[in-house]
Amino acid sequence: MNPMLLWNIFKSLKKRKRGSPILEEILLIGIAILIFAIIFGLILNLIDWTQLSIENLFP
Repeated sequence: MNPMLLWNIFKSLKKRKRGSPILEEILLIGIAILIFAIIFGLILNLIDWTQLSIENLFP
């Protein structure tokens, strides 16, 4: 592949405008909700696991 072609593609990608601030905010909120859901799910799984372990220890 021609190196100049790669350079022109890189320059054209660099010139593109970024998304609007509203779209960036929506993306950030979506990422925050996803991270919150993952953390909340892990915490609930740990609570379920500890309850199951305690029930097995004391029948």
